[in-house]
Amino acid sequence: MTEELYEKLTDFFDADINQYLSEHGGGAEVVDVEGSTLIIRLTGECRGCLSMNETVNGVILKKVHAVFPFIEKVTVTDDVSPEVYEMASKLFTSGRY
Repeated sequence: MTEELYEKLTDFFDADINQYLSEHGGGAEVVDVEGSTLIIRLTGECRGCLSMNETVNGVILKKVHAVFPFIEKVTVTDDVSPEVYEMASKLFTSGRY
């Protein structure tokens, strides 16, 4: 994924997708694009939500595809963001736990 595409997708998520998801206490982050598949990470209440598949395929994919027609599929990664991983790593290596 080019830096330009990443910025466009991130701006779109901030302006549209995350406005909707924030009403439900969650959000989504752009992780990567592989061919015609957009990989995202769900955050907050959206992560692990029972309605996740409906949200991803019924809302996110439709909105993304309308603006970025080459995106034909959205998948969700269950890894943690680099920021959370770094914070956890510092906690566990500080000797406090």
